[in-house]
Amino acid sequence: MEGWELISLFMIALIGSFGHCIGMCGGIVLAYCSSLPKDLNKRHILAYHLLYNFGRISVYIVLGAIVGFLSSMFAINPYFRGGLFIFAGIVMVLAGISLLGKIKFLVFLEHSLQNSQWYQKEFKKFLSLKTPLNLYLLGILNGLLPCGFVYAFLSSVVGFANAFTGGVIMAVFGMATMIPLLIMGFLANTLFSQARLRKIVMNIAALAIVIFGVLMVQMGVKFFYPTEMEHKVHMH
Repeated sequence: MEGWELISLFMIALIGSFGHCIGMCGGIVLAYCSSLPKDLNKRHILAYHLLYNFGRISVYIVLGAIVGFLSSMFAINPYFRGGLFIFAGIVMVLAGISLLGKIKFLVFLEHSLQNSQWYQKEFKKFLSLKTPLNLYLLGILNGLLPCGFVYAFLSSVVGFANAFTGGVIMAVFGMATMIPLLIMGFLANTLFSQARLRKIVMNIAALAIVIFGVLMVQMGVKFFYPTEMEHKVHMH
């Protein structure tokens, strides 16, 4: 995986998280912020926020590694590898269009788990913040939530078909999405709490996801049409 791809994914995640993550996870951040002890200094508050976000990122890394490993089992043949890139690219395009609100490709998934009794029971338990560990567990619970934005990035992992690369991609995604949630944790009443602005930045990120998906399809097609140099290598 090249550096420009990681930088592109980081920027897409960063921009999109100011729209999507603040809208979807912002309520959780505000909920646990209200449960924090009132006498904490800024250093301790930061530590609590980091615990929560590290919980989320842990789940994303594990999911990325699992998806990367499973897809690598089908990537031995170059045509399969190309097919994986094309499949991942198409899913990213559909995910991006869905995040724009044009189709309901991802919508029904995002509400399936969080409405379950098990999730609501565990959420209330961890939100009590009896120990700092509860915030890390709350982050893990948040990371398990079905999320269209997460699925868009997991689909990019499919194309690269490597467990380590998958973990790296999702770690980059997690670090990028942590930034706006940290800002929100310290400054709850910012411009980012405005739904209209969130919608604008989410649309920008969704368009970027569509473009990245198209590029992945293009990368996949190249596996089916090797260059002249590659033909010579295979002949020898």
